[in-house]
Amino acid sequence: MRHLKIFVSLVFLAVLLACGGGGGSSAPLPTGRLTLRLGSDSFPGYTQAVVSLEKVEASGDGVHWTALGNVRASYDLLALQSGRSVLVVSAAQVTAGTYTQFRLTWATVNYLDGAMQPAYVAFPSATRAVLTMPTTTTLSGAISVPADGTATAQLMFTGQQAVQQRAATGYYFQATGTAHDLSLSARITGHLADSAGPLANVEVFTETVDGAEFATLQRRAFTDANGNYVMEGLPLGSVYFVTAQPAGSSSSYAALAAAPINALTATAYTADLAFSSALSPGTMTVTITPASSQSQGTWAELRQTVATGASGAKPLIVRSQTVVTGVTQDQAGISGLAPGSYGVAAQRSSSGGTPTLKTGTQVVVSSGLPATTTLAFP
Repeated sequence: MRHLKIFVSLVFLAVLLACGGGGGSSAPLPTGRLTLRLGSDSFPGYTQAVVSLEKVEASGDGVHWTALGNVRASYDLLALQSGRSVLVVSAAQVTAGTYTQFRLTWATVNYLDGAMQPAYVAFPSATRAVLTMPTTTTLSGAISVPADGTATAQLMFTGQQAVQQRAATGYYFQATGTAHDLSLSARITGHLADSAGPLANVEVFTETVDGAEFATLQRRAFTDANGNYVMEGLPLGSVYFVTAQPAGSSSSYAALAAAPINALTATAYTADLAFSSALSPGTMTVTITPASSQSQGTWAELRQTVATGASGAKPLIVRSQTVVTGVTQDQAGISGLAPGSYGVAAQRSSSGGTPTLKTGTQVVVSSGLPATTTLAFP
């Protein structure tokens, strides 16, 4: 009898182990492949904005992080705008699921040139200045990786406050951004010209307008030497307005906008802009009080009501510029403005959070004359 009991117990244990009982290991979680690309919006005032990236991680909850690879590369963000994004992680094997945050750890060495600072900005005068970087930057956006499948995400930095200039202490990287699934994103391409030919180095804005007729910048890019531009990573399901106001040291143009684009499919849409004769420009200085704190980013926006084809006129952002922070105030000097009336606004965010909007009165700009206005945050 005793031997029979032992035999029955052994059989029962074997059945448990075969069924996964007794603390045996469970089946491995399904995996997929995730590819990452890195891109940036334009932002005026610089010829280069070089940053050095050490590694990238992904998370679905902001607590548990998956390493996607040691990137160890340096990039000029201004070379990544207008459709020139770059591959940073290729087909990393990850647990299948939805990833909502991507953490970039910045490097302390320059991988392009070891003699250079790991991050710096360069100016049209060919001078450079150190760009002070945070330890990490986290971008948000839902990217779903299917089991035994692939997904490609594009990490895009916005240009509204990418580099914050502080008159006393230098230049600080404050960029925010988003992650987009490229299979669920549209592109907009276009060409800018006047009667004499292509318009190069013109900043083009892609915007959405809400039910209250308030415009928000979604993408921005400079045209190339042939007057062409590309906007990448535009989420599907939105109506986009493309506008520009070309400006030079001695000329400007009235702002134009293309017909609205209803981006329903992940394809390339076209928005060309043909400008008439150039005008003698004016300038505007926007003063904002109090001065931005160390953790804040502030930028000024000028808005005009612009015709958008059959959909009528819309109040669109025609210029956007990061401020220079002084001791008691911020300032944005905006040049090359076509004569006319502009709505002035400023936006300020703290540590990459939701920005606070401050609007001012309409300001009239005349040819050859400086205009000034002041906005005050509470």
